Amino acid sequence: MHKHTRRDFIKAAGCSVLSAQFAGGLSFAQTPASGSKPNIIFILIDDMGYADPSCFGNPVMKTPNMDRLAKQGIRLTNFYVNAPVCSPTRVGLTTGQYPTRWDIHTYIASSSRNDSREMADYLDLDAPSLARFLKSSGYATAHIGKWHMGGGRDVDYAPFPSEYGFDESYVNFEGLGDRVLINGHGLSDQSGQLGKGDIRWADKHELSGIYVDKVIDFISRNKDKSFFINLWPDDVHTQHLPEKIGKWKNVTDNPHEQKFFAVLENLDEQIGRLMNALESHGVAEDTLVVLVSDNGPTDGGNFYSDGWNPPGFTGKLRGRKLSLYEGGIRMPFIARWPGRIKAGSVNRQSVVCGMDMLPTLCSIAGVEVPESANLDGLNMSGALLGDAPQRDEPVFWHCGEPFFQPGTGSPFNSSPSLAVRDGDWKFLINPDGSEAQLYNLSEDISEQDNLFEEHPDKVSELWGKIRAWASDVGVPVQNNTPTPALAPVTIDLGKSKARAVNTGVDVAQDDSGQRFCFEGSGCLDVFIMDVPKLEDSGVMISAEAAPDAQDGVLLAQGGSRTGYSLYLDGGKPAFCVCVENSRTTIKGSENVPSGKFDISAVLSSSGRMELYVNGELTASGQKDSVFTRDAGDTLQIGADLISQVGTYSSENWFKGCLSNIRISTL
Repeated sequence: MHKHTRRDFIKAAGCSVLSAQFAGGLSFAQTPASGSKPNIIFILIDDMGYADPSCFGNPVMKTPNMDRLAKQGIRLTNFYVNAPVCSPTRVGLTTGQYPTRWDIHTYIASSSRNDSREMADYLDLDAPSLARFLKSSGYATAHIGKWHMGGGRDVDYAPFPSEYGFDESYVNFEGLGDRVLINGHGLSDQSGQLGKGDIRWADKHELSGIYVDKVIDFISRNKDKSFFINLWPDDVHTQHLPEKIGKWKNVTDNPHEQKFFAVLENLDEQIGRLMNALESHGVAEDTLVVLVSDNGPTDGGNFYSDGWNPPGFTGKLRGRKLSLYEGGIRMPFIARWPGRIKAGSVNRQSVVCGMDMLPTLCSIAGVEVPESANLDGLNMSGALLGDAPQRDEPVFWHCGEPFFQPGTGSPFNSSPSLAVRDGDWKFLINPDGSEAQLYNLSEDISEQDNLFEEHPDKVSELWGKIRAWASDVGVPVQNNTPTPALAPVTIDLGKSKARAVNTGVDVAQDDSGQRFCFEGSGCLDVFIMDVPKLEDSGVMISAEAAPDAQDGVLLAQGGSRTGYSLYLDGGKPAFCVCVENSRTTIKGSENVPSGKFDISAVLSSSGRMELYVNGELTASGQKDSVFTRDAGDTLQIGADLISQVGTYSSENWFKGCLSNIRISTL
């Protein structure tokens, strides 16, 4: 079994210094809400972005049943989960504490992988549990759906959900006990071999319906008493292919989005079916329903690899899953409780987070939480019931270094591994003090304008708070002076300007214009909203180059489905174009000159490809057409990341200097 070593001193201490310091907003002797105890259904959707429900701004489709919940209740626009990935988010919701206290800072996997990342194999039974508190007060309790707090892979020794206070449970491959597993799914096959419960097999698109059936059955058997139900579906994580996908082929060509929209539509219908069941069983008026997501929408490199964008919307928020930017941790929040929560209301003031749910729901239910629970979360019931309380404590996050390196598909979404929100201020930094970023969220919700240099006192204050918190929860940090993240670069492309994330490029400006020098390990990654639009166009690109190596990508936009790349291959210039997964490469027969030279390439409106060095044609070719769609991947200068346009014979990082970069569509 996994050995707990790193934070045993916290449990031995019996209480948390920082919890005591920051517990001023929580009354542990909870005040019961007026009237009878409500039933509580907590819906936790998997990988749904902030703007995926239409009531939060979905630009493509409607989610009428989520909207129905919002019209009957309240939306919170400043709700955060405690991590940008599944397992720690679930631990925060369950325990009312920072998940890092329990050695859970990313998703739980196999025992060996957990150990390599200094992770627990499962949530410690000594942790507080919302279900346990509610059950002790007479609630019937059930967990239906994804668990992911222990059990699965090769871990057959994790506790069942019943040991955390649930009378009944029905989970998936990320837990033990009675469960439904997915046909043709490797991790489900592995779970099936573990046994430990009655097992049913089904196709993935059936799971949400099966879970809702289980919830409705539990309600029918417990409607005469107060009940608490976790409904934590697998959807919309890893989209499957339900029957409804056909209609979405008329909406988008992106196959990932087609699946995603179909799955989101089906999940919304299942939520509607549950709400109808509450009505038919006569408990709708007595039931508080809360709906949130566990983290931002997926950002895996596999979605970019075939030239498409990953599905899911974050609105104006930067970041996605595994990112501590807002799009990875700020989630849609809906709560309805007829007669107690004002219908159609919106709370835009209160900052609420996942670990607040235990004290908040216990307060609403009139359940006392002992002070010995040492909760980090606050009783924010007023935020649901109309008081709009202001949070008087910071909220902290940790995901990544020094325990593992989170992988996002786009460098634009890759964040430092520590963050804090304190009032309107958001501060992000790595444990060694690097990549420090300070944002005022009231003025810059998209986290574009790093105010590090303008507010050194605020940087020092928030870095001190992060170090104190990290020491308390067991995250090693260094007492280094913070150094700012490299500022985004605005690149003059001739006919347009583009902003780019700088991942280690020296930028200079002189009378001749911009000059970018690359060490062979960094690049400029252009913001997705600023990249040239390629659909129904050719492209003309040019630059002045002074390479220090014979291989490397000068610039590349898109990937193997749609895109272009200008690069050096063994000292020879090359230009590659991909249209509908068809790759054509032209290459000069002579090495480029030593020192500085001009290089340009064209894909004309007729599909002709031409490559020039110092104004002389060095290679030509022919495509059947210009680009037929926009690229899914962004534009990188100095590398070709994520989905690669060309087939490079070595690592494609550019080493040397580039200037006078020009890109225009034809």
